Amino acid sequence: MSAAQGGAPATGDLEFGLFDWIDVAPGVPAAEVYDGRLRLLGEADEGEFAVYHLAEHHGTPLGLAPSPGVFVAAAARETTRIRLAPTTFILPLYDPLRLTQEIAMLDQLSHGRLEIGVGKGSSPQEAAMYGLTPPETAERFEQLMPAILEALETGVFRRPGADGIAAEPVPLHVPAYQRPHPPLWYPSSNPASIPRLGEQGYNVLFGFGFVSPPLDVVREQSKIFFERFRASTEQGTARFALPGVTPRFGLMRHVLVAATDEEAQALAWPAFADHYDSFAHLWRKAGAERFSGSLDFDELLAEGKVYVGSPRTVADLVTEAVTAGEVNYLAGSFAWGSLSNDASLRSLQLFRDEVIPAVRRGTSAPVG
Repeated sequence: MSAAQGGAPATGDLEFGLFDWIDVAPGVPAAEVYDGRLRLLGEADEGEFAVYHLAEHHGTPLGLAPSPGVFVAAAARETTRIRLAPTTFILPLYDPLRLTQEIAMLDQLSHGRLEIGVGKGSSPQEAAMYGLTPPETAERFEQLMPAILEALETGVFRRPGADGIAAEPVPLHVPAYQRPHPPLWYPSSNPASIPRLGEQGYNVLFGFGFVSPPLDVVREQSKIFFERFRASTEQGTARFALPGVTPRFGLMRHVLVAATDEEAQALAWPAFADHYDSFAHLWRKAGAERFSGSLDFDELLAEGKVYVGSPRTVADLVTEAVTAGEVNYLAGSFAWGSLSNDASLRSLQLFRDEVIPAVRRGTSAPVG
């Protein structure tokens, strides 16, 4: 059963998704940005895209969706097939009962098309906006995640670490649609986290576009991930896996497909520069060295960390990535920075209609 039908791919099956920040488009009102994204998502719903991922960020032009569940609720009513995955809900920033109820409600609104990304949060600046330090966010994640998952599975929420009246169990009158729970995602750029994620049975996005590791590192971590997953499954300890389902281990890349390489690159560079300014905003504001400099776009192209070009060029890049990296999933980001809605829409259409078929013809070896 495919992920679009409620499961995940068998080992060796390749699936495609979309990744989105909904970042600021200079000079464009937020309402128009939302409308453009819903239009893009509606087009993706017509094709082979399995999952739409939406990031959560706060206090930054990178994140016009600080409440990803709100946008996913809108997307659930505008689509019929594609699965919808806030990636991630930053768990430490939520009350666990409220988040559990929101997840269950979204799963019902989408008729079981919800997938859940979870994480501690990657930005100390954003955690500080909520009065939390990085160690505190890590501690809260480890405390809250089991309680949220238990509530989704059982329909009863039990507040972790509480005593007295606060410890009274709370029945969920809106249960999750999917059983035992919606599929779980965990994005990570840290190789040290991959063995644990494989053992626990998460779906994983490893690396993020221009800060992704080389493909030989991806391949090494993919092997570790699937080895740990198989061993954990045999032992019955893959806590977050779904029964009988092989998880997805994949990449995220910025994508722009146009008629020619020259046209695609001319459109991509200025839009990407605006996107990178949003990406780096909080780090620069804090005076941090990370993301303080500029990016060499030609170097990113040469390293295959952005997929920009004609359908043939992009198909070659994707084919190399999924075969050399031994992954079974690739999520493309098609809308970013000052890229126009029309350019994003055309790019997604070319990827759907020309790139994906070419990649499928060029990839047949199993992964995992």
